[in-house]
Amino acid sequence: MISPIVGGAILLNHNSPSIFIAAALFGVLAFGLSLLLPNPTKTVELEDDDDFSFNAFAVVFKEPTLLPWYAVTAVNMFFVGILFGFLPVRVYDLGYDTLTTGIILSLVALSYLLIQPVAGILADRTNTVVTIRAGLFFSAFSIILISFASGYLLILLSITSGIGVGIVWTNTDALISGLAGKGNLGATMGAAGSFKELGDMVGPLLIGVLSQTLGLSIGFVICGILGLLSLLLITRPSTVRKVHI
Repeated sequence: MISPIVGGAILLNHNSPSIFIAAALFGVLAFGLSLLLPNPTKTVELEDDDDFSFNAFAVVFKEPTLLPWYAVTAVNMFFVGILFGFLPVRVYDLGYDTLTTGIILSLVALSYLLIQPVAGILADRTNTVVTIRAGLFFSAFSIILISFASGYLLILLSITSGIGVGIVWTNTDALISGLAGKGNLGATMGAAGSFKELGDMVGPLLIGVLSQTLGLSIGFVICGILGLLSLLLITRPSTVRKVHI
């Protein structure tokens, strides 16, 4: 949340290589502080319900109950990659300076940071699936509108997209863990993590190709529409019926 503002301020007053020097210095500082940490006085034995086998690992990737929710986690990280990879390009295209870009990105990070506990409470009191659908809709629709917005409206839509990402993030994790089969919790969450990274990789790549060929605004619109279409994966009765959270 803090780093985009710091980075934007550095780039506002210095050349591009300075941001990498600053990042390296912060890394050295963090490493130095880690050397001051005390050694643990006791070791903690963690209970593990997973006996590793390749068959168990493969099963969680093919489980039909989990696949739609894995897809949603991938789409959500797809949006994260777009927001942090190409929202700065959009802001730069509008002529704003690097500090403004950093502030907008920090607001996105702050919005999905603060909404997650609220989203969890809301899901507990209402319905997890409905909450996830709402979050996915907010982020997808906001990403579509970002391509037409500027000024305060752009900031508001950026925040809304971050809120949507945070809602989906926290509740899909809880839902997937609840759907994990007995003895497969670790493998199931590991698979979910892999799908997240897949979305994080595909998002910037796809919008980059679309923006290069059709223009940045069209890239945002198409990616947002793909997000809206992903709602179809979690509206089928057969998918929702198996969720008991």
